[in-house]
Amino acid sequence: MAEKDFNVRLAESDGEKVVISLEGVINKLSCDEVEKMIEKIREDNPEGIPVFDFEHVEYISSAGLRVLMKFRKKEEGTVRIINVPVEIMDLFDQTGLTSIFEIFKAVKHYDMKDLEKIAQGANGEVYRLDNENIVKVFAEKAPIETIERERELAKQALIFGIPTALSYMVSIMEEEGKPDRYGIVFEALDADTLSIQLKDHPDTYDEYVNEYTDLYKTIHETKDDTGAFSPIKDIYMEAIEECSVYYTDEEVSKLRGLVEAVPDRKTLIHGDYHPNNIMVQDGELMLIDMGDMSTGHPIFDFLATAATQVNLVKLSPEYAEFHTRMPVELIKRTWDRLIERYFADYTADERARIEKQICDYSKLKVALAPYFGRGASEEIIKASVDDAKANFIPMIDELTGAVDW
Repeated sequence: MAEKDFNVRLAESDGEKVVISLEGVINKLSCDEVEKMIEKIREDNPEGIPVFDFEHVEYISSAGLRVLMKFRKKEEGTVRIINVPVEIMDLFDQTGLTSIFEIFKAVKHYDMKDLEKIAQGANGEVYRLDNENIVKVFAEKAPIETIERERELAKQALIFGIPTALSYMVSIMEEEGKPDRYGIVFEALDADTLSIQLKDHPDTYDEYVNEYTDLYKTIHETKDDTGAFSPIKDIYMEAIEECSVYYTDEEVSKLRGLVEAVPDRKTLIHGDYHPNNIMVQDGELMLIDMGDMSTGHPIFDFLATAATQVNLVKLSPEYAEFHTRMPVELIKRTWDRLIERYFADYTADERARIEKQICDYSKLKVALAPYFGRGASEEIIKASVDDAKANFIPMIDELTGAVDW
């Protein structure tokens, strides 16, 4: 930008997105040329979502904003703006443009070599930033939309009264010799996971397993009439679509029919509820891993819990212990206590019937392991699909429409 104080260039085009980098000062003097440059890039790259990268924008005036608005009117789908500096983000908020574009604030960069790794999960790792903050670092290929969605879900859950860690911002994590990854900065809870509490402190087991069950019921009694959370059925339909290459057309149709037949509800669903996704902070349980928070019938939560605490125990006890951070005996005992307390108002025969139904339905999560178990080995994925074909697909007709609680 030696001869002019602005620039517009194509940063990336892969058929799914067209990233246009704006740089320097975008004002009344430059906006006409900026508009022509943007139009030329879009004309040459008609496929994919337009994404404006503001990382190197120093200033944008109202004339520059009108260039973006004019472009937006020509596009039928989403237009995204990323890496927006704080001061420009304030401008977008004030003018209401946040309701017209998908806008993502600029993110802070951290060097991972200086950070202490404190946890490892199926979908990422957790590092300590300082005494008050931690960062959840996602897998290398996790897109920014997924990360922003989890941060927003955690924020919404807190608004709805669900106890969870405060989430602050998305960050970029740098590691020498490796591609950058995204992370979310959370408050650092001075706490152990519930799995550690249950395993290492048997004297408080009864107290905390009761709280564990009561929190589950609280989630399932919390109604979302605002549309802040997506229906859990949408997530499962997406999972079925992604896993369709593993199944025949008839098997895919049966999987879809099973999901569609479950009664609809607007109550909250965590999506991966087990003791290793719960922290104990000053005696209070705090949910973490909020990426699958949604709405729907509680069986979708139960089937996810049973997938690790019942079916995975049978399929691969070692991986079940890795996933939950508890020994198999404790996993089984905690599951039994959960069913007994959650369904305390039912007779023993009714509880047994519902438990069997949940365990049968939980094989849906096993069937969709290529989607839900992306962190697992190919051996586990193959074993899950083979198990579903042999032991789950044949019972789908019997299960479809059977949920009645």
